[in-house]
Amino acid sequence: MNISNAAKHLGPMFEQIAADGQLALDELRLPHGAQVLDVGTGVGNFAIFLALRGFDVLTGEPDTDTTRYARQDWAGNAAAVGVERGIRFQHFNAAHMPFEDGRFAAVFFYGVLHHIDETARKDVFREALRVARPGGAVVFFEPNPETLKQIWVNDPGHPVPADPACYKGNLPVKAMRLQGRRMDISLYRAG
Repeated sequence: MNISNAAKHLGPMFEQIAADGQLALDELRLPHGAQVLDVGTGVGNFAIFLALRGFDVLTGEPDTDTTRYARQDWAGNAAAVGVERGIRFQHFNAAHMPFEDGRFAAVFFYGVLHHIDETARKDVFREALRVARPGGAVVFFEPNPETLKQIWVNDPGHPVPADPACYKGNLPVKAMRLQGRRMDISLYRAG
């Protein structure tokens, strides 16, 4: 199924999410079938986008997350567009990931970092780099100002975006920033 057809099932925002995701994928040039991690499942839109692009997706969120964005029917959404076999779900804490070093070609945080407690963000960044393979990437998508205004209409208490650069500490990484339709995108590779 293509992105436009998936958007018929998932809503018009899916096309915008996919457009921002494609900007990152164009830079990363991951091989088809690569194993990737999607941190913060929500309704599953980003995991679904990655599966539609041919990646082997593991997605998850903490089992203790009771926010309005967690515990959504991501599996039903994936089934609606025919990618349920390309996505696996596992509960985990991003600050203490239960994955071996270098497991994933890329680790994605679509609209997630600003929801993580600020005291844990350095650990989250470090863990994401640890589970990314050598030459792999960690990619953060954070709402741009226009998107944030739209979010605040329905969720006035939604947190402001986080700047991932503030949490990388002295980790040896190469950074790149991209401007998407909805998100500011920060790509990091181990240096």
